[in-house]
Amino acid sequence: MRKRVLSSVLAFALLPAAATAQGGVVPSQCLTASAVSSLTNPFALLVVNSTCVDLSSFITATTPGKIWSLNADLDVASLAHVRVTATFNADPFVTFGATTTNAIAGPITYGFLFGTPITPGFYNTATSTGGVTVTNGASGTATVSAPGIYPTYISGYGTLGASATNLGVDLGTAPCTASGTPFTVTNTCAQGTTSNTFPSAFYDNLEALLTYNQDDLASVASWSGAVTLSATSVPEPASLALLATGLALVGVARSRRRAR
Repeated sequence: MRKRVLSSVLAFALLPAAATAQGGVVPSQCLTASAVSSLTNPFALLVVNSTCVDLSSFITATTPGKIWSLNADLDVASLAHVRVTATFNADPFVTFGATTTNAIAGPITYGFLFGTPITPGFYNTATSTGGVTVTNGASGTATVSAPGIYPTYISGYGTLGASATNLGVDLGTAPCTASGTPFTVTNTCAQGTTSNTFPSAFYDNLEALLTYNQDDLASVASWSGAVTLSATSVPEPASLALLATGLALVGVARSRRRAR
């Protein structure tokens, strides 16, 4: 797997100008914290409003060079309690879970960015899936909504070096609301699955982004999701040469038959 430095351009310059104009801009200190991270290992970033936390130190190798896991449980700037899990697999995919509990009425904007090195190769299909369960808080009505930092809840990116490409699997915009007696109502909103097929492209890294707004003091939002790339078999140069030679011989044989 190629060693590369994560550019600050990657983390959220990959977001459209419209998204950055919404006020959910990732602070520069978050970007520089991961700018020194090499994607021979995965990384994870958390943004809660304007506060950024680099979660990369919570990542451990399950199978060195192939599979890593993340497990973090922390309070963020008196704004929220956050629990995050993720699995990074070089095969390649990223699966993630995030549970956020508001410490203020909000709304609070949450953003999670997960990145992993992958087996470098040509890929032509991406898939994303996800869903959220919301439990209301002190006011009795809690809502998780998009956009947060990005216009949809989940998105995926394939990168080569510092060049990020949206994989076309943006997923989810419908609000999820739990309303009734405070602290007792839970509502589950599946965001479904989306896939995209594109011309084969060479990637050496995969990123998954989860972002949303959450209101209501002490409300809880629990997410699960995944972003996956699928490989395309690409003939080796020697195989291509043999194929070209075979086609040429067929052409010669046909020409000789016509000449007779």
